[in-house]
Amino acid sequence: DLFASVEPILPSLREDGIVVWVLGWGPYPPGIVALQELLDAASEELEPEDVWEPQDMNDTCLYIFTSGTTGLPKAARVSHLKSIMCLGFYELVGASSRDVVYLALPLSHMAGSLLGIVGCIGIGEHGRGPRGEPSDTSEGPHSRFSAGATCVLKEKFSASQFWDDCRAEGVTVFQYIGELCRYLVNQPQCPGEREHGLRLAVGSGLRPDVWRSFLQRFGAIRIVETYGMTEGNVTLFNYTG
Repeated sequence: DLFASVEPILPSLREDGIVVWVLGWGPYPPGIVALQELLDAASEELEPEDVWEPQDMNDTCLYIFTSGTTGLPKAARVSHLKSIMCLGFYELVGASSRDVVYLALPLSHMAGSLLGIVGCIGIGEHGRGPRGEPSDTSEGPHSRFSAGATCVLKEKFSASQFWDDCRAEGVTVFQYIGELCRYLVNQPQCPGEREHGLRLAVGSGLRPDVWRSFLQRFGAIRIVETYGMTEGNVTLFNYTG
């Protein structure tokens, strides 16, 4: 869908040695790698590990869009090691494979894709709390999974639909950015907004006034505020609230 935006700069991309891959049938100009034909022709069997295993875990795994904490928006380099480390995100905040995680963040950013999706994949059978103790999760319909949590992807966040979504999908964990919580507390009060299974909210940018209002209005939900940068190498977790 976005190929038309890239097509005018194809000559300069080729000069810089940048290869353009497109998911879709095309037709596309010479030099474009159309992935659909390759995917259809690919074997279901994995290649030997030495073909796809990175030579150095500090090599570039992918580039991801950062919204500009350290300047203008740009593509930031993410290593294989950093991607692997994101597998532990949800276990660090006390989630387990029994949890159902609600994710409405853009997947072009690290928070949505690497912390959200990859973090759900990395959850073990028994999550751990911030001090290594077993996380406080109740038995539920998803306890049969031995690894990985269920992830509920929402294409676009809707404050008016949020609590209905939580009840319908059995959501127990919500990954936020602060403004999403502000949208929720700014909604008109409605019956049943405290009737949900949400036990944990984790994310960045939740201001103290919104934090207090969120808890007063929606009940005893544990909040773990985190802070990190896509292009940085330190992450902070507020375990004490």
